[in-house]
Amino acid sequence: MVIAIIAILIALLLPAVQAAREGARRAQCINNLKQIGLALHNYFDSAQVFPPGYVSAIDPSITDPCNQDAENQKSIDLGSGWAWGSMILPQMEQSPLFNSINFNLSVAYPANNTCSTTAMNSYLCPSDAGPSIVPVLADPPDPASPGTYSGSAVVDTVSRGNYVGMFGTGEVCAGSGQPGGRRPNGLFFRNSATTIAQITDGTSQTIAVGERSHNLSYVTWTARSIGGWLGKTSPIEGGTDQFNPSPEECWTQILGPVGLDDGPRTINQPQAHVEDYWSLHPGGANFLFADGSVHFLKTTINPIPWRALATRSMGEVIGADSY
Repeated sequence: MVIAIIAILIALLLPAVQAAREGARRAQCINNLKQIGLALHNYFDSAQVFPPGYVSAIDPSITDPCNQDAENQKSIDLGSGWAWGSMILPQMEQSPLFNSINFNLSVAYPANNTCSTTAMNSYLCPSDAGPSIVPVLADPPDPASPGTYSGSAVVDTVSRGNYVGMFGTGEVCAGSGQPGGRRPNGLFFRNSATTIAQITDGTSQTIAVGERSHNLSYVTWTARSIGGWLGKTSPIEGGTDQFNPSPEECWTQILGPVGLDDGPRTINQPQAHVEDYWSLHPGGANFLFADGSVHFLKTTINPIPWRALATRSMGEVIGADSY
């Protein structure tokens, strides 16, 4: 009888303990994003622009950079590919790590192994117990068999993260941010140099950075690996994504769009694309806004304000009760 009573008490207490632990992990995730927000603004104070989504020269021979078939055969990015998370390392009190980077070389070079293999707790959500080092695939999609790829060829391994820069609405393509190409409407993209004056929607109504957990796909804070691809995480490694076509160019390991195709593409959608937003916090995900504030956006958010929050200057009106 006593054992039965103890078992009942444990069963009653266990959910409360688990909820308390998750509450602590969510609070730490919020603190991580606040630290990133402070670092972004300190970077802005110094450079008068926010850091680029990633830096890269481009191949001028690709005349139609958003032609996916051409992109599958030859990447438009020539490097070096270093991302916004690497650019703010000094503002994250990681100057020695920043100084270890040779920015003239891509992240794949052995000379940059110190950076590419160093785990950064400030870039990891404590609710996501994924690996500290993750692979970058060398396999482009197979047009004859969407959603399949061998995953056997790896172009690089990089330090895992959980936070991606907001690209804006629509799909990331090779022409994004290049002269004559598509001009993204978010804060971060290739060679971006966004100023506060350009965020005419208001910094308090514009997402800067959001969460993506490893059950959807792998994130890194380091760089866009040149010639690399991002595939959805396999079920063996805890993958839960049900959407078939993948992978994407691995600029999606550092950036995330709010997609306009294949459903609402809001937070934690069961058929999310590998580049979408996802967290292991119950009910939603944490997002850093451009003013440095952090908000928990629910999975039930309406697609209209969700898309509006992704853009910096589209002029949408967003009510305070919209998210």
